[in-house]
Amino acid sequence: MKTMLMLTDFSENAFRAAEYGSFIAGPLQVERIILYSAYQSLLTGTDLPNSYVKNSQEVYEETMESLGLLHDRVNTMTGGKIKIDMVAQETILPGDINNYLKAENVDLLVMGVSGKSGIEKLLLGSTTSKMIEASDVPVLIVPKETPIGRPFHSIVFTTDLKSADVIPVHQLYKFLDAFPVPVKVVNVESAARDSRFDVGRKEAIADLYKIFEKHNATIEYLDDKDIVDGVLDYADRHEASLIIMVPKKQGFFASIFNKSISKKLAYHSNIPMLALPPLMIERKA
Repeated sequence: MKTMLMLTDFSENAFRAAEYGSFIAGPLQVERIILYSAYQSLLTGTDLPNSYVKNSQEVYEETMESLGLLHDRVNTMTGGKIKIDMVAQETILPGDINNYLKAENVDLLVMGVSGKSGIEKLLLGSTTSKMIEASDVPVLIVPKETPIGRPFHSIVFTTDLKSADVIPVHQLYKFLDAFPVPVKVVNVESAARDSRFDVGRKEAIADLYKIFEKHNATIEYLDDKDIVDGVLDYADRHEASLIIMVPKKQGFFASIFNKSISKKLAYHSNIPMLALPPLMIERKA
């Protein structure tokens, strides 16, 4: 993994994400970090003649100054061994973020949980879910209570077992190889019935065993009616250091992520979550 992009709004939660990104940069063999901030020109004052509009250049300079301070902190945390670039762009995310990610050969996007007014305006509930849906690269979400510096204990990979063809194996392996810890593969379903023995499910299970064969993963099933709580409880009981998910653009995981996972991760979890972009491959009939 060569390039990591840290998305920041200069909040404490965004700094926690930067701390965590700096912590895992070494094992992931990151060579370059991009500190990225999206900004908009601001209108300040009143409707009176002396109202003042901050122009784009002024906002840009203020943003770059803040990025400079963050640069120094990240540089210290990474021991000065990683090249760090600073980028401020006047845009609304996700915008054309994929064009930038592609142009800069970004391998991983790291972002925190934050918002200008706490519960009333969660970045995770808006920008983060949009970034996950739009991004063509893995997105790592770092909850505000994530501990920094602890060695990895285990990794939980969640799946709905509809098809293993959408799993970007090469991106998954970058994390599993960087952090050689036990891997727990957890199947969750939206339906109440157990369909693990359907023909399609058997084929998907066989594919999963092939994917995780060299990492000695165990595959288990959740019966919890509240799937989100079930996944988080399972991850907590197994002392998971990371939850990995492939939230498809359309479907069950996309719906539970946007409606439930985001808030629960924000307020009830201290486990980072990695959203891998699904491969656009469908199993032939």
